[in-house]
Amino acid sequence: MNSAGDAAISAENICFAYGGQAPLLEDVSFTAMEGEHISIVGPNGSGKSTLFRILAGFLRPAAGRVLLGGAELASLSPLERARRLSFVPQDVRADFPFNCLEVVLMALYPHRPRLSPTSESDLELAGTLMRETGVWRFAGKNIMNLSGGERQRVIISRALLQIESAVSGGQGGILLLDEAMSALDVAARIDMMKLLSRRAAARRAVVIGIHHDLHTAFRFSSRVLALFRGRIAASGAPRNVFTEEFFKNVFSVRAEISDGGDFLILDSV
Repeated sequence: MNSAGDAAISAENICFAYGGQAPLLEDVSFTAMEGEHISIVGPNGSGKSTLFRILAGFLRPAAGRVLLGGAELASLSPLERARRLSFVPQDVRADFPFNCLEVVLMALYPHRPRLSPTSESDLELAGTLMRETGVWRFAGKNIMNLSGGERQRVIISRALLQIESAVSGGQGGILLLDEAMSALDVAARIDMMKLLSRRAAARRAVVIGIHHDLHTAFRFSSRVLALFRGRIAASGAPRNVFTEEFFKNVFSVRAEISDGGDFLILDSV
C-alpha cells in the first residue's frame, strides 16, 4: 500500500464543454490525499456534477486528465475503476426486488472472482457497516419497499463496503458522493457525515462529496473546494474559505462570520 499522505486522485487542467456550447469546466486542477474528506461547493451551474462525472470516468475531459493513484483514469477498464472508485448519486432507483443485504454485498463484485461464495468475513463486514449506517434492521427487507432516505443509506453502505474492500486489497479507496445526503433527515445526515469522516481518516480512504448544505461542508470537511463558473474559486480548510468576501463573490449572499469561524447567511446581495 502507498505510504500515508499519498495522492489518491488528481485532476490536472480539466476542461470540458458539450459540443459548441460554453465551457462548463476550465483549467480545473486539484489533488486529493489519502484520509481527506473534501466537500465540493458552488452555486447551480458551476460545474460540480460535471467534474464528478469526469472523476468517476463517466465523461472524458476535452483537455487535461484524471490520475487515479498515479495511473491515468482513461487507461483503466471499468472493472479496474470499480476496484478503486465508488460513486453514489443523489438518488438510486431500485428496480429489482433484492433484499438490502444482497444489495450491499453487490459491492464485492469488482473484488472477487465471478460466482465465488460470500465469505463469513465479508458478511461480518457488511453487517458492521449496515449497523453503522443504521440499516441493519432492513437486511432482509426488499429494497423497493424502503423510503428514499432509507434506500440511500443502504446504497451508501454498499459504497463503503466497496471502498473497504479496496483498502483491504492494498489499494486506496475513493468515495464520490454527488449530493448523496439530500434525501436524509438532519440527524441521519449528521451521523452519516461523522461516519464518513471517521472511515476516511482511519482507513486512508478519500471521501469527496458535493454539498449544497454549506454548514455540513463547514463542520465535517477537512477541505472545501469551491467552483464558480467552471473554475476553482477557493480551496482550503473550511474556516479559511468561508469568508464574507467568499459568500458575496461566489454565492451572492451576505454572511456574518463568528469568532469561531462559523457563519450565518443574512440576505442575498
